[in-house]
Amino acid sequence: MFGHKSNQRIGLDIGTHSIKIVLLERVGNRFRMMDWLCRPLYGDDTPFDVDGPKRGVVVPLLFGMLDHLDINPRKVKHLISSVGGSLVSVKEIKTLRLDPEELDSALFMEARKHLPLDGSESIIDYQILGDDPDELNRIKVLMVATTRRHFENHMNLLKEVGLRPGMVDVDPLGIANSFIVNTEPPDEGVLVFLNIGTMKTNLVILGRKDLFFARDIGVGGYHFTQEISKRLNISYPEAEKLKVSSSGNPDTEELKGGGGEALRVAERSSQDSLAAEVNRSLRYYVKETGQSHIQRIYLTGGSAVIGGLDSFFEDKFNIPVEIYNPTDQLDLGCEEPDHPAQLALAVGLALRGD
Repeated sequence: MFGHKSNQRIGLDIGTHSIKIVLLERVGNRFRMMDWLCRPLYGDDTPFDVDGPKRGVVVPLLFGMLDHLDINPRKVKHLISSVGGSLVSVKEIKTLRLDPEELDSALFMEARKHLPLDGSESIIDYQILGDDPDELNRIKVLMVATTRRHFENHMNLLKEVGLRPGMVDVDPLGIANSFIVNTEPPDEGVLVFLNIGTMKTNLVILGRKDLFFARDIGVGGYHFTQEISKRLNISYPEAEKLKVSSSGNPDTEELKGGGGEALRVAERSSQDSLAAEVNRSLRYYVKETGQSHIQRIYLTGGSAVIGGLDSFFEDKFNIPVEIYNPTDQLDLGCEEPDHPAQLALAVGLALRGD
């Protein structure tokens, strides 16, 4: 039963479309994936909720997933989950070298600039990355902020399932951590991760020497499905099935004939919108940092394998694009995931426990 081995960790990703759980175990200097599970929050007859899944949907599903994995929630010792969305900000900033109390106050004021108000106070955490190489008496700080209400809603959900809240990370850092725990960032240039979820895409820029950058883009798999539904005049669940069936192969039997071309046109519209926002972010990053050498773009998340998306981005940006497999760095002690890209955040969270 999980909880009896102190070297095991659970990464829990509660998304807007599905819940992902990854169980990792450290073996020497390596990590082994002992088990994983991904379950959608909505069935064929359950309408998708654009405001996010309600607790009455999440809690029973999470109970069932833990039971399926033979996990007693009250015995879990190393749980790492995450919060995300518009009420979370991740930002690398430069500031004067201050004593801890003054730094806390300065970062609190900085956090308020980046978070929409929800009637509760901001809470922050940060890590000092080191001296600013460009200016004396200044330091680089990675700041994470959210609102107390958003954070406590997450903690209360875990407690309702019987889980003891452990470390709580944020989505962009979880994605980055899935890569950097076992792989060194490039000495020159940066890597871009596009975590394409249902309602949004996390854009993360990572390099050894360069500014860490994260931004949420309001385009995701939901928008692809909505366009397909409108173009073909079919229901959202039917459109979702067509989209999923095209993943990795836009010429499947389901897409041939009259509907296939409409599907590809619909997808291209969302692709263009997403690409335009990615381009805007990259241009901003280059302007702010002077770093224009992008080595590779990695696609992660549940919508990463939409047919032709990787080649579309590669043609658009003239940069190598790869569907990210976070399990490449892990030993497998279980069945290999059929869609590993959607487990990137959960893997990064489990690794964060180390």
